[in-house]
Amino acid sequence: MNTTCSPRTCAPATSGVTESLRKPLYNVNGNAEAYEVRIEMPGVPKNGVKLDLEDNILTVRGERNTTVPEGMKALHRELSPLSYLLRLRLNTPVEEDKMTAKLEDGVLTLRLPLKEVAKPRQIPVL
Repeated sequence: MNTTCSPRTCAPATSGVTESLRKPLYNVNGNAEAYEVRIEMPGVPKNGVKLDLEDNILTVRGERNTTVPEGMKALHRELSPLSYLLRLRLNTPVEEDKMTAKLEDGVLTLRLPLKEVAKPRQIPVL
């Protein structure tokens, strides 16, 4: 599914969902200054998150691994390794060097400041 973003909306560029690859739940908010994307990726550590922005497509990958501690063996397993993939097409260019990402309590929060030329502006009528 292709999508587009405006300062108020955003949707997936592709679903990319398979049995071991899932699209995470997410919300996108925005205003004239920036987009804010909140993505749920439970069990994914900070070093398991990879972010790419190319040609206005934001790609978010997350890897959750489940390992058995040394000296123990698995007796029951419901948590399995899992990969997350989310691709969002941004209609409005963002300031790549000013993007921030924070992972806390299984929620990745991205702040994507809009480029100055993309911000709406009022033009006075003379």
